[in-house]
Amino acid sequence: MRIGAVIVAGFAALAAAAATPQQIADGLASITQKFQTLQAPAQSITILNAPLIVIGQGPFPQIIAGFQDIVSTSTALAAQLGGTGARRRSVEPRDADADLVFTYRSLVRVAQATLNILIGKAGVVSKAPVVGGPVATALRGVEAIQDDIAIKLINMFSVRANDLTAEANSLDATMTLAIHSYESIMV
Repeated sequence: MRIGAVIVAGFAALAAAAATPQQIADGLASITQKFQTLQAPAQSITILNAPLIVIGQGPFPQIIAGFQDIVSTSTALAAQLGGTGARRRSVEPRDADADLVFTYRSLVRVAQATLNILIGKAGVVSKAPVVGGPVATALRGVEAIQDDIAIKLINMFSVRANDLTAEANSLDATMTLAIHSYESIMV
């Protein structure tokens, strides 16, 4: 009898973990907002406030904490995606799947805007090498979980795989450039 209860509990957990396209889109929108929030502190980076990272001041601790929050939120979303099977149906222009692709595209654009600000500021803070390591580490964490989400979305929404793959590749290229920009200024 206990085996039956375990099986029922297992199926219940899978059903609870499965996310609808709208829930996935909401999760992506939340991550998008978190990237957007990091743009102001990223734009405030100067050669004068960059070294303040050593004492937990300036914009970098806020940026690093923001990236950690993105990783946490993204990890929760990825867990929901893990329980969702492939969707194999046609997609109409106003379908929930199309809206999900649009939401992912928005995430990519906002994330790239945030990363491009950081890439531009890497040159400004090149004289403060204490910044490079912590920022590169935070970015690698974001990259890993965003890659995981992209792969799961591509597998789930195979009808939209080309669109999702193009967006994921675009984000990955910008993420790689941002990581290299900060790795190059490490002590």
